[in-house]
Amino acid sequence: MPSAIVRSAVTAGALAAALTLSLSSPATADVGDEDIERLKLVGVIKTDSSPYYALTGDSWTTYMHLYTPDDKRVGDASSRCSAVEAPLFESRVTTQCTRVLRMKDGEITLHDVITREGKQRVTAKTAIAGGTGKYNDAEGEGHITLDGDRVVFDLYVDD
Repeated sequence: MPSAIVRSAVTAGALAAALTLSLSSPATADVGDEDIERLKLVGVIKTDSSPYYALTGDSWTTYMHLYTPDDKRVGDASSRCSAVEAPLFESRVTTQCTRVLRMKDGEITLHDVITREGKQRVTAKTAIAGGTGKYNDAEGEGHITLDGDRVVFDLYVDD
């Protein structure tokens, strides 16, 4: 029968190996991943049910046509937003939104939280939460710019 010191050393070695494997596996999943596509789109708002003054808890939807930067129509998009913070007597509102970009090859779903002062132009981060079709394994992030009746999407799609 092995001594207590040998058993302890074998147990410690096995635990260290298991810990190393469990910590390194997720981190190396995308190493060398070169299939990240930069997708730049411009949404032109067609309908928007957002209130003039939002109160915390208000929700609304927006529908838009999607174009490439060189004005070729490639699909449409919609968003559903809720005001999560809207101080009374202030024009500042923080919204949580889910957006779906629908194109011929598939859809991309985005999630973001954006704080905006009135209708001023704002750029914020957005997360790519998934998709369908060509984008069925989509993940990643990007930026979304809200500017009047235009929404600019600058996305780095990892599929």
